[in-house]
Formats: sequence, structure tokens, C-alpha cells
Amino acid sequence: MKKSDIILIIIIISLSVLLSIVLRRDFTNDTRVNIFVDGELVRSELISDAEPQIIIDSQYGRNIIDVESGTVTVTWSDCASQVCVHSGKISRPGETIVCLPHRLLVSIEGLHKSEDIDAIT
Repeated sequence: MKKSDIILIIIIISLSVLLSIVLRRDFTNDTRVNIFVDGELVRSELISDAEPQIIIDSQYGRNIIDVESGTVTVTWSDCASQVCVHSGKISRPGETIVCLPHRLLVSIEGLHKSEDIDAIT
């Protein structure tokens, strides 16, 4: 091994560590949870300042949304399909949860869009 090979290996390892730190960065300080009913924004809060449980009552039905540790999930809905409840947690900008019977859309928005580098890339 030459001296230039060792320098190249150190550079590659350093870039790998730096990239893993950037990808694991906590985005909760600049992200918002937006809740729409029938296309109208009914609630918008910073994830870091949001209430732990948000209850949305509309003419279409009731949903309970939990916000904890930078993640958002629909934990209860009185719709028949329960697709929104089984959608799981969202935490990255661009992710959404939809409840079609209640015309509910929960989305995460922030400075980092879903087109950015993700963990798979």
C-alpha cells in the first residue's frame, strides 16, 4: 500500500461517517404537522410544540392523532376501513397519512423534502 492509498481510505471513511451523521439528524425543530379536512387546513403546529394527542372532529367522523418523539400517527378512527390507523408512524417531511372516509390528510412538512437523500440511497 502506498501513502496515497491510505489517504484515500481515510477520506472515504471520513465521508461515510459524515454522511451517516447527516442522515440521522433530528429534523423535528424545523418540521410541522399539518392536518387537513376536506382540503382545508384545520391545524398546523411544529412537531416539537404539538400537543401529544390531537382530536379531530368533523362532519365526516372523529380521528385521534398522537404526536410523540418527532413521530405522528393516527391511533384511533371511527371509520370502517381503519387504513389510517394501520398506516403507522410518519416523521419525515413529505410523508402523509390519509383517511378517505373522513377526508382527513395528515402531512409532515419542513425544510427537508422527500426528494432529498434518504437512508436507502
